[in-house]
Amino acid sequence: MRVDRGEAQIEELAEGPRPFRALYEHWERHQWSPFAIDFSTDAASFAALDEPTRDGLVMVFAHRFHAEFNVAALLAPFLLAAPDYDVQLLLATQVADEHRHIESVLRVYSDVFAVEGGIAAVKEVADAQLDPVAAALYAALDGVIGALEASRDEDSFLRAVVAYHLIAEGSIGRANQNFAAAQFDRVGSFPGLREAQRLAVRDEVRHIGIGVSYTRRRLTRDGARARALIEEIVDGFQALGDSLLEDTAPSVLDDFAGAYGAEPATLWAEVLHQLRLRLRSIGFSDAGRDSPGRRVIHS
Repeated sequence: MRVDRGEAQIEELAEGPRPFRALYEHWERHQWSPFAIDFSTDAASFAALDEPTRDGLVMVFAHRFHAEFNVAALLAPFLLAAPDYDVQLLLATQVADEHRHIESVLRVYSDVFAVEGGIAAVKEVADAQLDPVAAALYAALDGVIGALEASRDEDSFLRAVVAYHLIAEGSIGRANQNFAAAQFDRVGSFPGLREAQRLAVRDEVRHIGIGVSYTRRRLTRDGARARALIEEIVDGFQALGDSLLEDTAPSVLDDFAGAYGAEPATLWAEVLHQLRLRLRSIGFSDAGRDSPGRRVIHS
């Protein structure tokens, strides 16, 4: 079994008698500014790349921009539906983090990719690279979290936390970060990109800790009902991912391979590895499948 340092950090933050307070104190101790990062070496390295490699790197950051931009907007329903002050406080810190991450990505576009015009120009460039895989995943996430606008009950909140914190950030985001970091090293010298990602990952490990801590609390309190809700979201996500891998056009999958330096099946396997880590963090273990697209998990 591979050792995941992020997993160890999540466990450290989420364990103990006061996990929500520990997560908040971690946030207070680890503030940073996207304007303090030097991207001059990165800009020179990017300019020296051949066009296909440059296009691949820009695609990675189009995914990053959409991820940060969309998840920042999706946090508003969480704040309104938070079941108590401790959870609301942590979600408020996450709102600040996600907007800081957007500013960091905007600096990459302006200082490394030479895209002028601020967020409107960056969004136009990123939107032009929105692929059907990302669009389908965002639509599914919107569907689960959008339910909070109609119903702020704790079951809807749990579904949204599992979809957002454990799957979107905890599985897809973590896998993306791992492959992107390797690609930075593979194609050139990008110390600024590496530092910006290191700082963002530290924040996102804390965000995953919010989801782990809340989900553990629900499992302790509600047992079988909470387990059923978690399984529902996890099964739906895996079925969607399997179908996207099978049905997406080969040209789109080839673009992924070029951008991330790995085949889409390898990327998906890493997403599932990260998901298994998140499930173990909340007290679930993966026991395989009982039918295509179906994950069987036991506590």
